[in-house]
Parts: sequence; C-alpha cells; structure tokens
Amino acid sequence: MEDEKIIALLEGYVAGSLSEEDAAAFFQWYSHAGLEEFHRVFSQCNLPPGSLPGAADMPEDFRIRLEEAIQAHEANEQQDDGEHARAIPLFRRYRLGWAAAILLMISTGGYLLYHRTPSGTGDTANHHPSSDVAPGTTRAVLTLADGKQVTIDSARTGQLAIQGKMSVQNNHGAITYDSNAQTAIQKNVKAPLYNTLATNRGEQSPPLTLSDGTKVWLNALSSIRFPVAFTGDSRDVEITGEAFFEVAKNAALPFHVRTTQMDVVVLGTQFNINAYSDEPDIRTTLLEGSVKIGSLILEPGQQARMHTTVSLVKDPDITQAMAWKNGLFDFNHADLQTVLRQLARWYDIDVKFEGNISPRTFHGKITRDLNLSQVIQLLQDVGIKFRIEGKILVVTP
Repeated sequence: MEDEKIIALLEGYVAGSLSEEDAAAFFQWYSHAGLEEFHRVFSQCNLPPGSLPGAADMPEDFRIRLEEAIQAHEANEQQDDGEHARAIPLFRRYRLGWAAAILLMISTGGYLLYHRTPSGTGDTANHHPSSDVAPGTTRAVLTLADGKQVTIDSARTGQLAIQGKMSVQNNHGAITYDSNAQTAIQKNVKAPLYNTLATNRGEQSPPLTLSDGTKVWLNALSSIRFPVAFTGDSRDVEITGEAFFEVAKNAALPFHVRTTQMDVVVLGTQFNINAYSDEPDIRTTLLEGSVKIGSLILEPGQQARMHTTVSLVKDPDITQAMAWKNGLFDFNHADLQTVLRQLARWYDIDVKFEGNISPRTFHGKITRDLNLSQVIQLLQDVGIKFRIEGKILVVTP
C-alpha cells in the first residue's frame, strides 16, 4: 500500500471517520507493519502531538497498542542524544485479531460486532498445524491456440508466445496482447485464433489485457475464452465463473460477454459477472457505463439477476459484488452455504454437511489473506462446528 493511502487511513482512523472497508484496510496494514515502518509513516501525518485514536468501536487491546506505538514515536522524536526509546512491538503477533478478520453476524438479537480475542499463543493457524490450508494465490493457466499451456504468475516476465502476428507478454504476472498488431490483422481473417485463461480453485488471475485494451480479472475457478485479435463487427468473449471487466470504449465494435445462459452487450464500461454453475443465479453488477442484457439496460449502481428470466435486483450491494477483487470476502445477509461455497473455491477444499445444520445468516467482511484454520476459528467462535478430513471440511450439528 502506498504511503499516501496509509497516511489517509491513519489520519481517518484517529479522527474516527473511516468506513468499515477502510478500517479493515488500516487494520491489515498495521498488523503487518514493523515499528520502523510505522514511525516512518506516522511522521508524515498531519496530526498534532499527543494524537490518540478516536474511533468509537476500536477494540480496547488494539487501542492500547496503537497508543503505545504513537507515544514511542513521539518519545523518539524528543530524544536529543540520538538514542531510540524502547521499541514497542506492533500488532504483528495478533495478525488474525483486528487486521484480518472483522466479522459481523446477524443473530436473533440483531447485529453482533465480532472481534477475535487474541491469545498468548499467537496465530490461530498454530492450533491446526497438520490441517491448515494457505489462502489462494495470484496465478492462472493460459491455453494457446495450439493447446500449449503456460502457467502465469509474478515470477516470470517477458514474451510468452507469438499467436499469429500477436505478441503475448507477461510483465510480472500481468498478461498483455500487443494491441499495436490489432489493426493490422483485424481484416480478412478467416479463422481467428483463440486463447483461454483459466484459474483453478485457490487461484485468482493477474490482470489480462486483451488486444483492444480491455482488461479482465478472474476470480477462483473461472475462465475466459477470447480471440487473439477481434475480428468482424463485434468483440466476443466467453466466461465461466466470475470476472471483472474494464472494457475499452469502441462504439463501432460492441463488446459481448457470453455465459452458458446470458449475453451481456457492452459499449464501454466496468462491470462484474458472477456466473458460477453452483450459484442459484447469474448476477451482473454495473459500476460505470451501460450494459444490455436482453431488453434490460443497466445503469451504474444497478445489478441484474438471471434465473429463468432477467430481472433487476432491488438495492444491490455493489461493494459486495466487488469484494473479491479488493481482497475481501463480503457476506451481506449470506447464509452458511453461500459462505462455504466461497471458501471452498478460495481454499481448494470440498464441503460436506453432516446432520441437520441450523440456519445461520452472516453479514460482514473477512480479508482473503487468512489461512483456512483462522477462518474456521472465526466461524467456530460464533457457533459453527467443523472437522477436517483431508481436503474435506465437514460441517456438523
């Protein structure tokens, strides 16, 4: 995270003016920061001496530790002999605590703000060393026109392949199709070449830039099939799973995103499509521009749902639809099955229900950088019972 963003978060947190999402981002940065980094950033903040955090809902233990870090910084600044004050440890030991997991559960009594109480033993993951699963990673597999497969991650850089006259580049995980060659090969192409980018469970794709400049991100267990160069009178791609698009504007060449049940027509926009086969419906969420689904035209901030027919969702939660791309699970009135479907894709596990499980509904956010054991601990602490059998998470009454 850039210093400017951290400074804004810290100043906002002291003022008590952060949104839930910004507070979670601040928690996450602070839990990973060392004392030196904290001092460096805090010294750039526009805060008067003696500033103490003012967020009303801050956990008391977190408040104390943050105050100690601020006081240590100010003590260091005041020392004339060049000696540093005693280092006050930051919140690294309680990484799960306030940074990585803020979970709200809706119960019969209303909203319950859940903060994981830190224990003296450190990370919850240490309690499940034999069965822990790391969070997903940024990686995908690119299948070329001849069937050759290339694994895409941030470790490689340079040219991946030549497809027709198109150069495919990997810049530390960002995949780019050379748009300079697009106009040269757009006409008189009888058999366009197709590539497919796909993620497995436990993976999220790096950004893919198509030949027209459109950018695409894939969530776990998703794919996009696209031509190396767009030909004809439209730009057509096919997806499975979930994808976010930033479509390059070109009124002369409308952009089509096709799923097994739906065709979304785009002129130039930002939108998300959730088309997992195990979800009850397909959802298209529009951030900017306009899209057309059948006879329905979406405006920014609207969401369409495709079940047997297409309908407009009343009061859609746009931040929830975008949470995966922003590194979060966002459970807004989500039942346990919905929560576990998302966890299964991200942690590459299977979920099995045993017996009669009482209905539970969740509302809140969890960062996607937790180990599975940490997430399980959160759910266990609000009354959900599990056991792990290899790669199967068994939910019990």
